[in-house]
Amino acid sequence: SSFNGVRHQCAVRASATSPAPRTRHVGMRWRMARAAPNAALCCLLAAHAAFIASSADTRPNFLFLLVDDLGYGDVDICPDNLPLHACPLRTLDSDTARRTHLKTPRLRQMAEEGQIMTNHYAPRSICSPSRQAYMSGRDPVHYGAIDHYGRIYVSSGSRGGYNTSEITAAQYLKDAGYATGYSGKWHIGLTNGTDQWAYSPWRFGFDSVEFFIEGSNGEPCPQGMLNTEGDDNIYHMCSFSHVSRRKGEAGELIEQPIRWENITARHLAVTLDFVRKQQGTGKPWFFTHAFTHVHMPWVPARFFVTSDNPQEQPWVNMVNQVDWAVGVLLDELKATGQENTVVMLTSDNGPYLEFASSFCPTNCRYQMPSWQRAGKDPLHMCAPCSQTTSAGTISTPGPLLTGGKGTTREGGVRVPALWWWPAGIPKGTVNPVVTSGLDLLPTLLDLAGIRVPSVPTLDGRSIKGSLLSPPGPETTPEGTFFYWCGVTLMAVRINQYKVTFSAQLFVDKEGAAVNKSLCGGKGDCCEGSPSRLCTCGGPLWKHTYVETFDPPVVVDLGTNPMEDFGKAVPPGDAAPIVDQAEALRLAKYRSVVAELTGRRTDDLGMKALQAILFARPNMMQVDLSERIPEKMQMPQFRPYQTCSNSVSTKDLPSFLKCKERFPCLNDKDYPGPWEYALPNGTKCGGFRQPSGNSFFPEEMLPSVRAWQELAQVRPLCMAGDTTASAITQCNTMASQVLNWVPTGELWNVPFPSQQRTRFDSVEFI
Repeated sequence: SSFNGVRHQCAVRASATSPAPRTRHVGMRWRMARAAPNAALCCLLAAHAAFIASSADTRPNFLFLLVDDLGYGDVDICPDNLPLHACPLRTLDSDTARRTHLKTPRLRQMAEEGQIMTNHYAPRSICSPSRQAYMSGRDPVHYGAIDHYGRIYVSSGSRGGYNTSEITAAQYLKDAGYATGYSGKWHIGLTNGTDQWAYSPWRFGFDSVEFFIEGSNGEPCPQGMLNTEGDDNIYHMCSFSHVSRRKGEAGELIEQPIRWENITARHLAVTLDFVRKQQGTGKPWFFTHAFTHVHMPWVPARFFVTSDNPQEQPWVNMVNQVDWAVGVLLDELKATGQENTVVMLTSDNGPYLEFASSFCPTNCRYQMPSWQRAGKDPLHMCAPCSQTTSAGTISTPGPLLTGGKGTTREGGVRVPALWWWPAGIPKGTVNPVVTSGLDLLPTLLDLAGIRVPSVPTLDGRSIKGSLLSPPGPETTPEGTFFYWCGVTLMAVRINQYKVTFSAQLFVDKEGAAVNKSLCGGKGDCCEGSPSRLCTCGGPLWKHTYVETFDPPVVVDLGTNPMEDFGKAVPPGDAAPIVDQAEALRLAKYRSVVAELTGRRTDDLGMKALQAILFARPNMMQVDLSERIPEKMQMPQFRPYQTCSNSVSTKDLPSFLKCKERFPCLNDKDYPGPWEYALPNGTKCGGFRQPSGNSFFPEEMLPSVRAWQELAQVRPLCMAGDTTASAITQCNTMASQVLNWVPTGELWNVPFPSQQRTRFDSVEFI
């Protein structure tokens, strides 16, 4: 019957016509890649998939685990018998501090049971564009969804988001009979100005959405600019601090602001519930679990705090917590007999060096406001301001790479990646093939037996063959990767070679070199930059933040992974590699501009192509500022408003208009605190989570204790330990700034009816 139903839909769609390419047909399950000419072809593919699904369904399930800001050096997963150059995702024996604190035994177990990708790249070096690319298998430059300056969606009230013409892996798999779901961080848009949920996951093929954070967890608002009157709390996240769930085709808020301490465990419970419900259904499924960790705020659950000084190593404790959560998910797959599940784990970009790796003073300013530090030690509430003290507890791109989040250096985009599938992937393998997040969609479709579409043109490729039959770990890497920054293509990787046309300088706002004591002691970041991260350059900036090379610089990443340009490939040997890279770069630019404009581009040179991309409106720039020239504004959103949160913009009429669109949970009896107040004075806050509280889920405590024993760590607050000393330690942590906001007390203090602040036992914390 499903096959006949699809045949009927095909007949209807094949007769449809539309003048616009890649039209999204509202109400239809299948989004056409192109209009009428390809309708029949697309539907035949859907009918073929439905026919496959109607027989005994042995297709694998898919679980995609996306960690936030996990750096290449933030895991210890490589086999001990491989040399460092063959598998660098490890903690060095000489790094005793890191070996003491960083524990990823469950990720190591996942690697032993699956496959490590040593040359895997996040599509972009910053979250919003990278997440869009993971979803579509296409870089967002193809569909006008990347800004050159801000590079993220800035606010809950900003209009614009992930392009509705794009077809996600979830949509393809759903139309092929898969159950689908999503939980966690999204950060690729929400509202179009009239429909608050226009860009939510369920509009892109994800059916089950019970724990949805639409924006970026991160820094608090400047000077508390969104706080309600009389509220001096320092909230981590500026207008994105709320959780929603799907309700029909709309959504509803269920938590505002977010209660951070136990968020990883509470989020995990939602994904576990989805996995358990699929057991025995006979229907394959695809689920994306997008962690909020290890992005700031650094708020680990107390059971993972392992230092006598709780503020000493919050970031490492968060990595450990992710490791525990991954292990719980894999255990659940085994326990429910769902080992025919392909699990892929990776990161959206490299480490947040400007914050997670700074020795001093960067990592102090968001831990506690200056007025609360008055009269206290200058380093009160700060991570240790000493490289020797904190070297083992910071986020890094690894011992061989340089740069981090926001940069096109290897550390900004080369990230950990693991694949696990007992039914198909050889255990304990290490794969050197060059892969990226752009390969996720075509690979999942290939593994599901769905023909990879030829329209729209994908940037990624299926790596099924390499996964099932990987080359040796020391084989010369094969593959290409394009290093985009905004709308500039800065470098191209061809096998083991990286050809750099331009690179970001490690400078501050004024263009001065960053102090070498910052960012892991290497200074390879842009502390004080006007965009918080290293910028992509461009004509709007006052200073020069990018260096251009003529001729381009070629490095062999096999022997020079640190990208030391002083050790570049000699010009004579580099020339043919440069020629190949320049041809690939020009072809990529031409294909992008041709798709965006519908015009021929084979007569255009590099400067003309770049000028077109710089001048073209894009979805991510919508409502970044009201001062964006009208000719660069998308017609459907004119006039633009200023939605970026800053003290200088908070009283602008257009910002207040933007603020009217902020999601708001207004519970009458809710005592606060509130995330913000709307311009009409309505305070926004409440708690409607189905669990009724924000406790650490009691049923997970045995797994925490098992992880503690496996990792050979003894946190101050042991799960299940009811001794007087353990209770004292837990209470001490609750009063010693475990969450660092707002006053050194437990974040959930304002919720006395739902969250305890003192404990007689630790069984239900």
